[in-house]
Amino acid sequence: MMTGMAGADRLGRRKVLGALGAGLALPLLAGCGGGYEKLPDPWRPGSRLDGLVTSIDPYLDITNSNTGERVALRFAQGSDYDDRAIRRLNWLFRDWRENKDPKIDPRIYWALAAISDAARYDGYSGQITLLSGFRTKRTNAMLQRQGLGAASNSYHTRRRAADIRLDGVEMEQVADYAEWLQVGGVGRYHRQNFTHIDSGDTRTWSA
Repeated sequence: MMTGMAGADRLGRRKVLGALGAGLALPLLAGCGGGYEKLPDPWRPGSRLDGLVTSIDPYLDITNSNTGERVALRFAQGSDYDDRAIRRLNWLFRDWRENKDPKIDPRIYWALAAISDAARYDGYSGQITLLSGFRTKRTNAMLQRQGLGAASNSYHTRRRAADIRLDGVEMEQVADYAEWLQVGGVGRYHRQNFTHIDSGDTRTWSA
């Protein structure tokens, strides 16, 4: 259980859990190929994110802060993923320096949809600004040389991370909600005012 529960409550966590309609069950797809690390089985018995998947509206409105591109779409319909929508999201999340767009772990999309869903329910727009999605190892090494804090084995290079801001919502609130969802890793970056989420082991940190 996270310590910042009040922030999550302000994002409408309890209201969302009680009020969102149940839909058809959808598997959280695992991707592979492209010479990248095989994604793990995304189902995590007992994780709140997986427990809520039938109640999450799979709608995302995301702007890439680096390219200015924006997509607003539902990446799943009924019991099926929308392949075209997933491809558009993967492209938005690409390493924009090298235009590499491998398959992103869908757990990231579900987590962002859950956070956005709660924000909209609480009166915010739910719009997300993506600061960083996928990064090639070459891009990651370049950022390390520039002293920008990129980890050597960053989940960004493994297709399993996103650095985000949410329109009108404080960074702490976003991080608290992601932590409550048990997405995986949640980082609070106070100076740069963004939240990092990844689908790795459950852990938290501040920078």
